[in-house]
Amino acid sequence: MEVKDLASFQKGLDKLDLESPGVVMVSGSDIAVADALIDRVRARLQKEIGNFETILFSGESGDDERFIEEIANVPLFAPYRFILVRQGEELFKNPLASKARYAGYSEAFANASPRTAVFIVYEGSPAQKLVKLFHAGGFLHFVTRDLFSNQISDQIRAIAKRLHLNLGEEAVHLVRESVEPKSGAIEQVLQRLKDSLPQEQLERPVSLDAIREVLFPGQGVNAFAFVDALFALDHRSVERELIHFNPANDNFFSILKIMLNRTDEIRKARIGIGMGMQDAELIDFLGLKGRPPFIQKKILSRLKLEVNTFTPPRLEAVYEMLIDIQNEFRSNVPTARHSLIFQRHISDVFFSAPARGR
Repeated sequence: MEVKDLASFQKGLDKLDLESPGVVMVSGSDIAVADALIDRVRARLQKEIGNFETILFSGESGDDERFIEEIANVPLFAPYRFILVRQGEELFKNPLASKARYAGYSEAFANASPRTAVFIVYEGSPAQKLVKLFHAGGFLHFVTRDLFSNQISDQIRAIAKRLHLNLGEEAVHLVRESVEPKSGAIEQVLQRLKDSLPQEQLERPVSLDAIREVLFPGQGVNAFAFVDALFALDHRSVERELIHFNPANDNFFSILKIMLNRTDEIRKARIGIGMGMQDAELIDFLGLKGRPPFIQKKILSRLKLEVNTFTPPRLEAVYEMLIDIQNEFRSNVPTARHSLIFQRHISDVFFSAPARGR
């Protein structure tokens, strides 16, 4: 059975007949979600079976032959076996290469040993020929995909609810802006957040500082606060953030990415305002429709100020600066000089007299 949403797949895992569980597969573009699902299966086995043997395959040479042997073997030294395949896309290359190999796999799965759970993680889309192999003994398949823009906030809320985390709208917004638009990435961040909080704090709303600590552990500079101050031309706050920059943990490339996103947002807002768009049209044009109303209002107010401050020539200068910094960072410039180069460029473009007059 193919499942395309996480909640239904989790219910399927909880209802598996452990005496004859067949094959479970997670495939697609968001396989990071598999770790939490593997833990879910293990927890259920521990609770209902007790001791069990784990056999791991990672797609190395010869694993395909060893895998077939294990599928056919009857457990001798443990009451139950959990067979985990981490790189299914590598392990199953050879079985599909010839009719003889495919026939051997087909027979093995049709006569698979009982009391053996098989969990396969497969990055990408498995061939239908391969999927047909697994249907012989029962098959539960979760096809993961990147989230669409209008799904991200709802997915954050759903995962937070399942983990018993109390996230306000600003907290949801911060996670949305900072994490890859994938269920697996969101799950990992929110699980780390839950693990970092004392039990007595789980009932209370999670603070933004607690989330930032999980998102940017050990970082001295708050990248979002820095970019806000930079585009507000708040020189004192920019310098204050840069003082906290820690080369061992902080990353200029992540700051550059946030700066690029902000520059793109201002450029699009300028186009929309120039076309005479009203606020509702502008929100749709900027892709903000899925955000909470107070976040929409906050972003629009900021952008209207930034559009007046950052004229087209000045925006072009920011784009050129971002390209120049990346080129210099990726050349033979020592890492120790990155901070000096970065500060020189932002000073020229954001805070020098000619830049202000652009």
